[in-house]
Formats: sequence, C-alpha cells, structure tokens
Amino acid sequence: MIVLLALAIDVARVWHDLNGYLANVRGVKQYAAKQYAKSTASFDQANSIRSTPARELNLGTAEIAAGDRERGAAALDRAMRDPRLRADALYNRGTSALAAKAYDSAIRDYVDVLKLRPNDAATKRNLEIAHVLKRAMQQQQQQRGQQGSGGPKTPSQKPQPQASGNQPEKKGETDLDALLRSVQQQEKEELSRMHRARGEKLRVGW
Repeated sequence: MIVLLALAIDVARVWHDLNGYLANVRGVKQYAAKQYAKSTASFDQANSIRSTPARELNLGTAEIAAGDRERGAAALDRAMRDPRLRADALYNRGTSALAAKAYDSAIRDYVDVLKLRPNDAATKRNLEIAHVLKRAMQQQQQQRGQQGSGGPKTPSQKPQPQASGNQPEKKGETDLDALLRSVQQQEKEELSRMHRARGEKLRVGW
C-alpha cells in the first residue's frame, strides 16, 4: 500500500513537471510564429507549474513582445537570479527600453551586457543606435525650445547613419523619424531570431 502510494505521488510529480515542460516548448513555438499573446500565456503556465530563471526570461521576453513592457521587465529582473542568463536578460530589457525611447535605460543595459560579453556585435550596434537616437532627440528638443522662445532657428544636423544602412526619408520627415523607422525595422528583424537549446533550456530572445 505504501509502495503504491509512493508510486502514485511520483507519477503525479512527473506528470506535473511534464506539463510545465510542454507549456514552455509550446510557448517557444508560438513566439517563433510571432503569436506573442499566446506565447505569454504558455510561458505563464510553465512558470506557474515550476518557476525557473530560464522560464522567467522567456515570459519577460514574450510579455515585452506582446506590448506589456513593465511586466516583461520585471520578469527579466527575476531571470537575472541566474548569472548565466544575466547578459540575455539585460539585452532583452535594453531592447525593450530602446523601443520605448527610454534611451538612458537602454544605454545602461547595453553597457552592462558588454561588460559580460565584450565582443557582442548586436549589443554594440544597438548601443550605437541608442546614442544616436538620444542625440537626435536632444537636438530636436533644443530646436523646439528655441522656436518656442522666439530664438534663432538652427539647421538640423543629420545623425550618423546606422549599421543597417540609410533608408529614404519621406517628404517632411525629420531625421529622428527616419531613425525611429529604421530601429523599428531592426526590432522586427531581431524579434524573428530565436536562441534555442535542447530540452528545458529552450529560450526565446531578440
């Protein structure tokens, strides 16, 4: 009787863990298909069964992709409990901040990533983009301030081109708008990439 009870408990535990694993795998597939709301639900289910830093990383990344940046950033913070995931979590959080035009936060996260991975080309590129966009935004704010106060108007200076190449500007479009369009295109390309490993190590990311 005791043996049967122990066996039943063990089977229930294995089934419980298997459901969490399958939810995580399902979330990865949904994320790859750009079904971000569904992938968020799957990763949330996996986390409710058994929370791990890797699952928190997946959940946070999916929440950000689905538009819930605040909750996503909180999940990425929890993922940093595992030092091995710190660089990925910082990169994803920085990419979220960049898309939200929180350039100081993005720059800070990218700098921290480079302390861990000095040769990370994607992080170096995004850090440069963040600096360019921050300067362009500051220039635009200065111009608006001068125009509002009746001061002299200064010609806008074009920021340095990005690594993704120049895109034709629409008529009447500011340099900042052109840069933002370029970043949004890069973000879409980043979202299409997946970082995968075998088994429970399946992860998503930009």
